Amino acid sequence: MKGKVNLKTIIIFAILILVIVLLVLAVNVAKTFISGATADYEPQNLIAVPKEDGKTAIVSWTTDREVKASIFYGTNMASLLLMAEDMEPATNHNILLTNLKNDTTYYYKIVVDADNIFDNGGMMYSFKTGGKAAEEVLEPIVTVQPDLVPTSAASSSSTLTCNKTTDYNKDGIVNSMDYISCVKGIVTPAATDSCEGDYNKDGVINSLDRIECLQDAKR
Repeated sequence: MKGKVNLKTIIIFAILILVIVLLVLAVNVAKTFISGATADYEPQNLIAVPKEDGKTAIVSWTTDREVKASIFYGTNMASLLLMAEDMEPATNHNILLTNLKNDTTYYYKIVVDADNIFDNGGMMYSFKTGGKAAEEVLEPIVTVQPDLVPTSAASSSSTLTCNKTTDYNKDGIVNSMDYISCVKGIVTPAATDSCEGDYNKDGVINSLDRIECLQDAKR
């Protein structure tokens, strides 16, 4: 009959309404559970303390629930490549960050159970290391010349008087060996002082005078 509501239709509508109510309740419970879990994991009293040497830092915070957390950190907030973590679940967290550079700003975020990420609203937490940045020190290049004179006493006197025009070794020839012999102290300049002037009396003072003088000295 028209105007009468089918009992089957009423039952179907009642079931649909019940399902909708249950879904709403389930969503609210899930939201409450998730928000409560996040609150338990959320870092409190968060602080980062860099060491004076600028190479390490300790990040400390507390949580309401015992959890095992990880810290991802780096010098670029878009690429946190370094990681450190708790040794075991705890409510008081103290994680050591290593491999840091002096006088550098580092960014980091905290991750709990892989799904709970705390990153300061996407801006990342940060701290700056201590110490001064390393400076390149260029050492002056020092060239050490070999000492041609082995004995200080003989060399100090001979280097002041030795010249390259005297036949110090008395071989009748003036060459580099004479000068080397004098510098090394093998002979002394005083030995040649007598062979000076116009020895052969030809009216001209030249190397022949010294050669003849030295040859007569050898005889």
